[in-house]
Amino acid sequence: MAFATLIIKTNIGEVTAMPLWYIARYILRLDKKTFAVFILSQIGGYPVGVRLLSELYGNDPDNSRSYSKHLCYCYNSGPAFVTGIVGIGVYNDVTAGIIVFISCLTANFLAAVVMNVRNTASKPYRTEIGFSSSDISASLRKRASLISAARAMLNIILPILLFNCVTELAGYLLHAVFNMEIPAIFKAVTEITNIKTDGVIFSLPITSALISFGGLCVIYQIFSLADFKVNKLYFIFSRILISAVSAGVCCLILQITGYKPAADAFAYATDILMTDPLLLMCIAAMTFILLKCTEKMKKI
Repeated sequence: MAFATLIIKTNIGEVTAMPLWYIARYILRLDKKTFAVFILSQIGGYPVGVRLLSELYGNDPDNSRSYSKHLCYCYNSGPAFVTGIVGIGVYNDVTAGIIVFISCLTANFLAAVVMNVRNTASKPYRTEIGFSSSDISASLRKRASLISAARAMLNIILPILLFNCVTELAGYLLHAVFNMEIPAIFKAVTEITNIKTDGVIFSLPITSALISFGGLCVIYQIFSLADFKVNKLYFIFSRILISAVSAGVCCLILQITGYKPAADAFAYATDILMTDPLLLMCIAAMTFILLKCTEKMKKI
């Protein structure tokens, strides 16, 4: 995250993305900075897009509505998670992860095209590599980038712990009172890393939709990391539609290639989560306190 922030701050992202941008600007209708953010957000993981858009917003605070729109498609799981955890960890085949990643990437690209169709194509302008003259010093900027990344990581890790604790606690109560189990797909929708638990293997299009949506925990992370005002209902509704498109693209790829995940895919079946309700409540409470502390840090 710190590396991606520095790339945007130093304009390296614009320069490296320029060859693609000269073609894509007529299709996506994004300026060079936003196009660089779009590219980095597709390979950096869910929170990278919102952090980089927040960096741009800091230099353009009067354009919050545009950044809220950009956030809808500057949002994707990184290829390492999709190929490693989903592809190898769930389907025991990296090809499955690649298909899921391509499906999500294509859906975001199509969303960017549709949502920017009324924009005028951006004109090229000269970009210089390096920090702007208004910066106090490059070292201070780098330090600020590291601090910003560290705070962002807290806002990523803590919600995962909190959401999983609450989900497990709810599952414990549901089982104790009604002798029922929480459906695996509900766990995945709540927190996306649960896509590899319970030994349940979803069909590849459903997995693509779940990865594209990201889960309620990731969405909470995105809202907490945004420095600009996010239209929450618009974002969630757009991600549901984009997730459906991702599933459709995945179906098309499967039909064209004839690929089928192996029937003996091993999926993680090891139960590594706590089930003691008292411990779950304590961890959830402490995590909530830490989240409140990070919110105060953000205002300083």
